[in-house]
Amino acid sequence: MDEIEHNVEEREDFTGIKLRPSIIYYPKNEEEVVKIVNYARERRIPVISWGAGTSLSGHLKCDGCILIDMKYMNKILEINDIDWYVRVQPGVNLEKVFKEVESKGFFLPPDPASFFLCTVGGATANSSGGMRGVKYGSFREWVLAVKVVLPNGHVVKVGEPLRKNRGGYDLVHLFVGSEGTLGVITEIWLRLIPKPREPTETILAYMRSFEDTAFVITEMRRRKILPDLAEYIDGDIIRLLNKHLNADLKESDGGALLIVVGKDAVKDMLDILQGRTLELKIAEGEEADELYSVRAKAVLALKAESPNIIVEDIVVPISRLTDAIIKLKEIERRENVRMPLIAHIGDGNLHPNIIADTVKEPEKLFEEVGRIAIDMGGSVSGEHGIGYQKANLLKEQVLKHNGRDVLEIMMQIKRVIDPYDIMNPDKYVELAYKLMNE
Repeated sequence: MDEIEHNVEEREDFTGIKLRPSIIYYPKNEEEVVKIVNYARERRIPVISWGAGTSLSGHLKCDGCILIDMKYMNKILEINDIDWYVRVQPGVNLEKVFKEVESKGFFLPPDPASFFLCTVGGATANSSGGMRGVKYGSFREWVLAVKVVLPNGHVVKVGEPLRKNRGGYDLVHLFVGSEGTLGVITEIWLRLIPKPREPTETILAYMRSFEDTAFVITEMRRRKILPDLAEYIDGDIIRLLNKHLNADLKESDGGALLIVVGKDAVKDMLDILQGRTLELKIAEGEEADELYSVRAKAVLALKAESPNIIVEDIVVPISRLTDAIIKLKEIERRENVRMPLIAHIGDGNLHPNIIADTVKEPEKLFEEVGRIAIDMGGSVSGEHGIGYQKANLLKEQVLKHNGRDVLEIMMQIKRVIDPYDIMNPDKYVELAYKLMNE
């Protein structure tokens, strides 16, 4: 094991959470991952996998752990143009995969906002979503198979690179979204589709109010319009994009909707938007791509404004969007806090971003926002995951919506696969379970 750093300095993830590993290991292949997992198991040292550090919920926090940095396991191994999949190592950059499959005439839809930074392994372990989630879903819908080094040092491949597969329990989706708590992913098969041929148009609408925005999304659903993209940024985010990234957007307290639909749906969308916007434009080609890029970089504008941001990630039923946004704005006014809102609004996924410098108890506020989703029959996470930050909220959601037995089952799965408790311990299901039993 030559690629080991001892006495290493601390690292931090995208949100500034500190990691203090005792060892950082840079495997070049699966065999080396097996060696380090065996080493960790024999000594009962926690193991945490590192992709690009774009975690937003405290998945990576550790003191004295072995950090497995996947930077050298970064190859695209195969693009199969008959069976329509791409096989990759976990450390490959997601944007690189996008470009490579596109050059072959294919399309991989899940596009977390950090796609230009994150790795496929991180996006898989977190079941990341993104702006195209309203139509195409998250990584969970696109992973066909994975290879994993289990805590006992065995290597297993679960799933098959097939569109249909009923060969046993669905273990693929046990590991997708497991946040590194069940094993170390070393290979991933992702489903591809041909590049869409149907023409689309991009609509940028500066909205009069939050209520108008919720009406537009609700009415779009009523009319059975399925957009490729339905994104929202509030007035504060618009100002930050203009300030830090020279976005040249129109400032509007009602925020802006970015909607991409097929050309056959444009007339209906314009009808829905009628009378509810301050300004509206239709873009195609490079101009449309630029609007997509600006939206993707919204979180960078937030980071430029303040390094102390707590990123929320809640999902509410579309029918409760108006209620949810009103409650978020009530919290802002009551607490006199800045909480700029980014949203994959087409599927009810809201990202209120708490600027911690502007509130005395940001963690308490963080949990209050999560409970808005729980009380509305939603989820405390749509795509950012649980980590340690949301373990208490996960406990509350499961107990209220599913019952104690469900969390018990989840914990039993963790114990069966990782009886040594070395894989990213004290987070996610394990921490939620402990909090339930306190």
